[in-house]
Amino acid sequence: MLVLELKVPPFPLLATVGHTLWPPGIVHARRQFDVFDIIICVNGTLYMEENGIQYDIKKGMVLVLEPGKMHHGYRPTDTNTEVYWIHFEYPLLSRLIDKNNWQQPLLNRTDQDTEAHPGMVDIPKFTGIDLRTVVPLLKEMIKIHSVLSAYRSYELQVLFGRFLIELQSSMKKSSPQARSLFLGEKVASYLADCLEVPFDSVQMENDLHYHFDYLARCLKQYSGMSPLQYRHHLQIERAKQLLANSELPLIQVGEQCGFRDNNYFTRLFKRQTSFTPGEYRKRYQVFQVN
Repeated sequence: MLVLELKVPPFPLLATVGHTLWPPGIVHARRQFDVFDIIICVNGTLYMEENGIQYDIKKGMVLVLEPGKMHHGYRPTDTNTEVYWIHFEYPLLSRLIDKNNWQQPLLNRTDQDTEAHPGMVDIPKFTGIDLRTVVPLLKEMIKIHSVLSAYRSYELQVLFGRFLIELQSSMKKSSPQARSLFLGEKVASYLADCLEVPFDSVQMENDLHYHFDYLARCLKQYSGMSPLQYRHHLQIERAKQLLANSELPLIQVGEQCGFRDNNYFTRLFKRQTSFTPGEYRKRYQVFQVN
């Protein structure tokens, strides 16, 4: 699927949002913008062309027109056609790529971070969407835009961010990898909820109702990790939080993170952080006891 891959920050920012109902016989004007133009069709069909490529934007579909490219209608509307549009700006060069993998590797983070982590937003070029989720957002955005103030402008940008997340979600749901992505997320959540109990592949099969090998492949596609690697990552992250924010003895920290063998806990922690648990606590504990 063709997507526009945007690195954030900087964040895409909404410039305007609008809505119109065109009767039969209307042709979209010929234009060229320096910003992105998202067109969402909720009824009828809008016939658009961008740099020689034609798109039939039917009900429940969205098209993203790119900066610097000429776009126009290539034939009149046949029926009453209702559309929303959004103009948004993004200061960096975007990449239009053919993407079929939405792997979500975990970032290295702590609860003491002082810099924002880099992120990614994928915006589909042309895809179907769930109007039940996006139309209420669009209506609320238009309502705020009609009485815009400096404070409400920020509120509008937050809603626009939610809209982009919905676009991204709709794209993934319609992809051939939708099932494996869903199961990958489910396995990741399952492992996070079971850190304090021993790892048991048979129990995972019984609880999630799929063979372990298939669940492992889905998680690998989703996160780039095997179930045991993912579990170890989560265990060490929880241990970091307990070491920095509690006075629990080191053995109890390991136990609360699912380690029954303290020596194994210490070896794994040092392998992943370059510190022993005690060294990490001395360096990063956020309070002192007098």
